[in-house]
Amino acid sequence: MEYVSGQIWSPQGFWEGHIGFEEGKVVEVGKGRARRSIAQGVILPTLVDAHTHIVDYVVPVDMGLSLAEVVAPPHGLKYRMLAQTPLERQREAASYISEFMLRKGISAFADFREGSVEGAKVLAAAKGARPFIMGKTRTPRFDREEVLSLLEAVDGVGPSAISDWDYGELRELSQLVHARGKAFALHCSERVREDIDKVLDLRPDYLIHMCQATDGDLEACAKEGVPIVVCPRSNMFFGLPTPLARMVRAGVTVALGTDNAMISLPDMFVEMEFAGRLLRAQGVRQVDTVIGMAVCNGRKIINESPLIEIDPGRPCDFMVVRGHGGDPVTDVVLRTAGIDPLMVCVGRERRGPP
Repeated sequence: MEYVSGQIWSPQGFWEGHIGFEEGKVVEVGKGRARRSIAQGVILPTLVDAHTHIVDYVVPVDMGLSLAEVVAPPHGLKYRMLAQTPLERQREAASYISEFMLRKGISAFADFREGSVEGAKVLAAAKGARPFIMGKTRTPRFDREEVLSLLEAVDGVGPSAISDWDYGELRELSQLVHARGKAFALHCSERVREDIDKVLDLRPDYLIHMCQATDGDLEACAKEGVPIVVCPRSNMFFGLPTPLARMVRAGVTVALGTDNAMISLPDMFVEMEFAGRLLRAQGVRQVDTVIGMAVCNGRKIINESPLIEIDPGRPCDFMVVRGHGGDPVTDVVLRTAGIDPLMVCVGRERRGPP
């Protein structure tokens, strides 16, 4: 049996302990450090990147374009470039980024995948972090036969904002997705504020962005139990600060995502650092909530169960990052960005010490 030791994270705080594991399963969890450990530091469950577009990695960025010019369907830069990119090249990009994510401690990610059924299959073939595929129709239109085929290939459907759709067609899409027991989520109030009542009437499982949300919008999401996934780096790139502190104060369940891979590589430690600094700039001094956004709340988004348990008998699902002997929250949120974890262990998959 092999061991890792250090400060172990739990929702109640960090504690000094060790984990013993073999053949992809946790065998022992105890207090104090093991006599011999293959890695020591800060021990966390793996992370979930709750919103990505990883195949956007193939898209060259024109720094002079606006958000709408880059990502608005169906004629934004990314849609034109994806249409011109062979599926084999897209598969290569998906495999590279999926492996990159696993090395960065991300075990799963929710991807809004363009290209209908063919696009979903590109993600399904990737190795590395596990995709939770939120498929998208070819255009912002409801085609029942296309949607039924898409639902056979995806975990859910993630259309763009209600501003891009005929509302009646979007309602039909939502009803069909829910009838098939799949997840349904929307981009919302990113560039402009959108009617939160109309959005919530579609019964989304979660929303993305909400940069232009009012306090009332956030309170409505909290009341209805609708989580919000924020992508602070991506939004800031386009001059759209995320009202993260207002979301936390409103009691919203907030998860972190990294969004478009052509402008923000899916490194959740970088995203956590940015979110932590953003929270402090917005008046929230304690940034430990950021860890929960990356560890717990992303799992809630993709219905992972158990959520964050590192218990004997369960498959391995943890990582070890460098500790500096001080406050582990500081180490995780502010000092780990850009550095690979010492070890990542997901079932029998391992990245790190041999």
